[in-house]
Amino acid sequence: MPESRSQPIDLVVVGGGIAGLWILDAANRVGLSAVCVEAAKLGSGQSICAQGIIHGGLKYTLKERDLTAAGPIREMPSLWSDLASGEPKNGPDLRSAVISSPCTWLWRTDSLASRLGMLGAKAALRTRPSTVAAEQRPLLIRDAPGVVLRVDEPVFDTRSVLEALATSHASRVVKVDGPEGIEFASQGGEVKRVILRGGNAEATLVPRAVVLAAGAGNEGLLSRLGLDASIAQRRPLHMTLLRASSLPEFHGHCVDGNRTRVTITSGRDAGGRVVWQLGGDLAESGVNRDPAAQIAFAAAELQASLPSLNLSERADAAWSTYRIDRAERRTRSGLRPDDAEVLSLQQGRLLVAWPTKWALAPRLAAAVLAALPPGIITDPTPPVDLAGFRPPEIATFPWENQTWISHHDVRSAAPA
Repeated sequence: MPESRSQPIDLVVVGGGIAGLWILDAANRVGLSAVCVEAAKLGSGQSICAQGIIHGGLKYTLKERDLTAAGPIREMPSLWSDLASGEPKNGPDLRSAVISSPCTWLWRTDSLASRLGMLGAKAALRTRPSTVAAEQRPLLIRDAPGVVLRVDEPVFDTRSVLEALATSHASRVVKVDGPEGIEFASQGGEVKRVILRGGNAEATLVPRAVVLAAGAGNEGLLSRLGLDASIAQRRPLHMTLLRASSLPEFHGHCVDGNRTRVTITSGRDAGGRVVWQLGGDLAESGVNRDPAAQIAFAAAELQASLPSLNLSERADAAWSTYRIDRAERRTRSGLRPDDAEVLSLQQGRLLVAWPTKWALAPRLAAAVLAALPPGIITDPTPPVDLAGFRPPEIATFPWENQTWISHHDVRSAAPA
């Protein structure tokens, strides 16, 4: 196939997860000629596996060392809620996205209210928890010891958010033929041309700036450009899934002392059954357990956290697990960065972006626009011709392609 004619473009965004799609939307809103390129399915990897909670920083007030991280994220619940209500101040229209729950619940520790109240004040949180009387609690935690708190942190269906973003920019989101479907002509890490190939379509783009927003894929992209991939880090999780037709939809955190013992969010599979996704400390410590041990441990943790949940009475209750890495900019300590991160190279002509948390995608997009070379936003180029390229499909939820183990076959394990 002969090389296609070169077309100038303001911005090429590599990676079609929550980060790349939000950056594309932000670029479009300021009038840039931009395209988002995906080699697999939109959201495949971290984005589709996210639990979808729009944190406002409350969780970070459990530990004094996490208080710094509470600041950047505290505006996110109200911002996302505005976008979903059709009253966006500065962001995409998320009216078609599904809000799985308007709030999350916190329960477990008798001293929880006083501790969160004290540290929450230090962090100047916008979303404050409210104590809920026993009769107003969800049935699952009606008899929980101590206080139960309601937190106005909405939970979004991740796939519906990706779909809303992609639909708004269908002509600017393109599928290429795997990693080899995007070719860089670069010199010293500066990208001179980007050649896209998808099916029978080909486009040669001459970008003014390129953003790498491919999550764990950023490492491979940096290596292809001859740059240091060790600027990125990964922190692994071993997520657990519980599925049953009669499970209630529930979203919350069981907190013990200064740790989130387990975080529960809910979705539904293609057959309409409720699926709980279990994260928190359970997922972090679970990286050292094999799937059978993780399931056994998770079953024991749920029994301890939700004594009223009797899985033995649910004939179709089943378990599964999967592993996923959180891809981030490297920190000296190897811990989670406090905010979304953008690394600027080549005077802003190459940007490497990590949202850190799903909820921080708006902050990441704003930081990317601020880091672009001067003149791009004030003097944009015309749109490019991407005729012949297909839009990518959206990734399926992680629970749709799992091997499930009946609850009755799970061996017992004591919580550690």
